[in-house]
Amino acid sequence: MPNTVRPQVNGPLMVSGDVELVGADESVRIAGSTLFLCRCGQSANKPYCDGSHRRVRFSDAATVSVDYVIKRPEPGVPGDYLRLTLRPNGPVHCFGKMTIHGSDGRDWSGVQANLCRCGQSANKPFCDGSHRHNGFQTS
Repeated sequence: MPNTVRPQVNGPLMVSGDVELVGADESVRIAGSTLFLCRCGQSANKPYCDGSHRRVRFSDAATVSVDYVIKRPEPGVPGDYLRLTLRPNGPVHCFGKMTIHGSDGRDWSGVQANLCRCGQSANKPFCDGSHRHNGFQTS
C-alpha cells in the first residue's frame, strides 16, 4: 500500500500506509496503517487529532504546494515505510516514500517533508517555521 498524507479540509492530516510514528527521543509511539494527526495545534492529545479543529474553527483548504522543497534534508536512504518523527514544539518530520494529496487534485510526491502541527503555517500542510514565533507547545 502506498504511503499517503491527506490533509482534510479544515481538519487533521490523515496518514496511511506503512507508517511509524516516532517521538523526539526516537521511541516508537505507534506503527500502523492509518493515523489522524492534529494540524490545528489545539488538540489536547497531540500529536493525534481530538476534534479541537471544530471548536477553534480551524480553516484550511487542504491544498498542496507542488513546489515544496525541504530546507534541511535528513541524510540517509528512505525505505518503503514512512517514518514520522515528532519535533519538540515543532513540525512532524516525514522520511520515506510518500504522496501528499491536496483537496484540489494537486499532489506532491517525495521522500522528505516537514508538516505543520501549530496550525499557523502560510504554506500548509508544510511547515514554514511559524511554530518558532507563536508559542506552539507539543505538551
